[in-house]
Amino acid sequence: MPVQDYLDQIWDAFSEGICITNAHGIILHVNKKYEEITGLTKKMVIGLPAYDLVQSGKLDLILNPEVFQKKEQVTKIQSLADGKQLILEGNPVFDKNGNVILCITFLRDDTIFAAMRSRISIQKELLETFQELSTTNMGRSPVNPKKIAYSTVMQQLYTQIGGIAETDATTLILGETGVGKDVVARRIHSKSLRANKAFIKVDCGSIPENLIETELFGYVAGTFSGANKNGKIGFIEAANEGTLFLDEIGELPMLMQTRLLRFLQDGEIVRVGSTVPKKIDVRIIAATNKNLEKSIASGEFRSDLYYRLKVAVINIPPLREREADIIPLAENFLQFYCNKYHKQLEFSSEAKELLLQYKWPGNVRELENMIQGLIVTCKQKIIKNLDLPLPVHAIRTVQSQQVVQEIPNLQNKTYKEIMKEYENKVLCAAMKQFNNNISKIAKHLQVDRSTIFRKVKELEKAGML
Repeated sequence: MPVQDYLDQIWDAFSEGICITNAHGIILHVNKKYEEITGLTKKMVIGLPAYDLVQSGKLDLILNPEVFQKKEQVTKIQSLADGKQLILEGNPVFDKNGNVILCITFLRDDTIFAAMRSRISIQKELLETFQELSTTNMGRSPVNPKKIAYSTVMQQLYTQIGGIAETDATTLILGETGVGKDVVARRIHSKSLRANKAFIKVDCGSIPENLIETELFGYVAGTFSGANKNGKIGFIEAANEGTLFLDEIGELPMLMQTRLLRFLQDGEIVRVGSTVPKKIDVRIIAATNKNLEKSIASGEFRSDLYYRLKVAVINIPPLREREADIIPLAENFLQFYCNKYHKQLEFSSEAKELLLQYKWPGNVRELENMIQGLIVTCKQKIIKNLDLPLPVHAIRTVQSQQVVQEIPNLQNKTYKEIMKEYENKVLCAAMKQFNNNISKIAKHLQVDRSTIFRKVKELEKAGML
């Protein structure tokens, strides 16, 4: 079965266009892909000199003369009337005497390759952006994102978060420094329909003012000297289809507030140095420890941006106002860092009492950092109150309170009444320390659970719990 009988089908199987000419420049054959790319059919070109296609304006160049002359491969770019750019690759075919008898020209549509290069370039920019995020504080993941909500106020807040997460509403998180705004933002993202997409955190207060525009919106190639020669994707574009968390939004310069407002209104960005807008689908979560209404009054924050951001508002209370969360948080951090540093420590009851009495001006972040330091520095397995690196006045205040509590009021009381009073205080303290968990109290005090249960019911009946 001669292969020659199937040459037409073989040529049509190629993904590139093919044009075969002889030594006189006459077109002998073209394949289907050639017809698709150029719009020229076999009937229109076979038997014609290739040069006639240039003369008639259908093509702007041909390769076969140069291939026959140089006797080697020649590659050039050809532009068609419809705007397509083709990569032409002319290859010589020799006879047994070494003479060029045919020229086979392959045509590839460079428009497709340009689109591929563009996608690869964007992917490269995204990769560089995520690498930058992973090496800076902007992309820092919470060290221990476990949900802690024992206090009533935090249980209500997490219920609120669940409702907000189900929507795409722009969200504003308010709260003091260190209360956990980052953790709440990530929880909203993790519970949303965008959970499997990017979560990009940007600290608006840590980026130099002269760089924040390019960091947020990106720039195109050649925008300014010293920049990435291929351009750079911005954080907003990197978060496309995901969530953009703008931490410390109150520190954003006024000019960037205007640009951010325009993006929130139009859903489009324009890279620095470009005039081409691009649609972006991203959910915005903003956070601040500032009173934005005061910032508006002082002219430091745009009122229209504020109202755009406060569609859904979450106000996180400071740690001192959610006392029931302090010990669970402390034990959670203790367990996490013990596992991380391969240690085994626990708090003494005195240390827990001191943790409860302290006001935590630095909130959850202060608590976490303190416990991480304790894991590294504490030599014994039991953390005592004197091991806690808290201000001296805080420790003395708690100790003086404990001394006062230890002095009994003996006036008009029998020994049995005094001991009952102490027992009640111990049970009340235990209920507080172990979050009303009777099983844990019984185990800790080494008393039968039914006994603890009965005595707690007596306290409740007496109004002491």
